[in-house]
Amino acid sequence: MRITRDILLNLARENAAKLSAKDRSLVCVYLTGSLLKAEPFIGGITDIDLICVHDRPVSLTREIVRINADVHLDIAHYTQETFSPARKLRLDPWIGGALDMGAISLQDSTHWFDQTRSSAISQYWQPVNVAARSRGFLTAARQNWQDLVDGNLPQGIKRIQAFLDAIRSTANAASVLSGMPLTVRRLFIDLPERAGKAGLPDLTGSLVNLFTSEDVTDENWDPWLAGLADTFDALKTAKTIPPSVHPNRRNYYEKAIEVMSEERPAAAVWVLMDVWTMAAGVLPKSETPYKEWQTFCKQLKLDARTLPARLDELDAALDMVEEAVDAL
Repeated sequence: MRITRDILLNLARENAAKLSAKDRSLVCVYLTGSLLKAEPFIGGITDIDLICVHDRPVSLTREIVRINADVHLDIAHYTQETFSPARKLRLDPWIGGALDMGAISLQDSTHWFDQTRSSAISQYWQPVNVAARSRGFLTAARQNWQDLVDGNLPQGIKRIQAFLDAIRSTANAASVLSGMPLTVRRLFIDLPERAGKAGLPDLTGSLVNLFTSEDVTDENWDPWLAGLADTFDALKTAKTIPPSVHPNRRNYYEKAIEVMSEERPAAAVWVLMDVWTMAAGVLPKSETPYKEWQTFCKQLKLDARTLPARLDELDAALDMVEEAVDAL
């Protein structure tokens, strides 16, 4: 079946109506994410991001709902208190950023959405608010960098996770200077433009150097994708699975990596590394899929022996963004 943005928008409306009919606690359901863009697809696939706002506490904060192999709902649940007072959302790069970007109300009988959005995006681009949103990412990145430098994290996957978190946060500290934070598939596709707007034309290259190596060659993509597939297969028996790597999101990642590996290899490596590491984090370390992930890390020079040498480069990238924010 050919998937179009209009088809997905209709699915969003239909599912929002179903959610509201089933749950009396729902105040509002609105659409955010890639479907707000005119061209939302990567590898012919995108997801449907729905935000559900409730008037009482929620037991489930995020769920991934399969529609078919190539389409899924990514549903986040919040209470109204998260949005009150609405002016605090000016400092929230994710929720406030989505409202500013043009989130679409799908179910809202009390006009809650319009009132909240109006207050949230007022003064959203005041320099003091922009700087505060960016510094939130910088603080997180700097803390991860410091933990790595001080050796506060155990060798192995914890250190790799902290390193990737620091790269992601550094990139988004620059991204939010002109827009929303970037998600995993978009991070190194859209970062060059965002960094350029922030006066940081060298940032993308500096960050890419932190997680790539000379082993990023055409012949390695097939074994790497096979290793990721093995990991997703192994997740079927895992006790807990992070929503970000839910099996229903498998095609969402794999098809994006396949397409990007041809024209945007650095962006593809980032998605592969980020997703594979999230998934490997819940697998037994003695089994083959985890060991395949370890081999991949060694090929990218991200093992215990080589990672420390990259911390100075990470520090320099952080300094670069910190200086840009201080200049606002």
